Amino acid sequence: MATPRAYRQELRARQTQATTDRVVRSAVALVKKSPKTADITLDDISNESGVTVRTVLRRFGSRDGVLEAAFAAIKEEFRGYRRPTEPGDVDAAVRTLVEQYEQIGDVNIRALEQEHQLPLLHRTLNDARRGHREWLELIFAPQLQSLGPQQRERRLTALYAATDVYLWKLLRRDLKRDRRETEDAFLRLVHGVVHAPPERGRHLERKRG
Repeated sequence: MATPRAYRQELRARQTQATTDRVVRSAVALVKKSPKTADITLDDISNESGVTVRTVLRRFGSRDGVLEAAFAAIKEEFRGYRRPTEPGDVDAAVRTLVEQYEQIGDVNIRALEQEHQLPLLHRTLNDARRGHREWLELIFAPQLQSLGPQQRERRLTALYAATDVYLWKLLRRDLKRDRRETEDAFLRLVHGVVHAPPERGRHLERKRG
């Protein structure tokens, strides 16, 4: 049986973790609803979580420490919105991507508009960009495997452009297209990239004098 001292230590550890989790959840909520992430203050986090600023600092060291934990939590949440897809299944990949953007697109766009105001956010978004590229390399590997290194790189760049969240914003928010039309536009663009004939010669290079 646990000693009274061990029980008290375990109880304190659970209480500490519960406080930490509450602060992170509150920071996540603030990031999602605040017009400007860079304007979130320690007082905002304290008020949202019901925890004193001193306690927040003791747990995370700084405001950026809290935001870093919040960004990590958001990353895990957002990753769960993109369902696993069999490599090579273009239609399924596009459907799950658009579904993810329907859930996180507005938050993502707002973050992109602010990334240069907050270095921590910029680093987080760079990680997300690398993750998206890795997803493209995995999902479209069957369509890319026969290409040479340079053609493969250009094709990946085109796929990135055809699947970027800004395209979702253009269609859904700016042009007011419904989800079906948005998904159809993504499909047409992605199929156009993956089924394009191999490039020949040096026609992409700028001709010199």
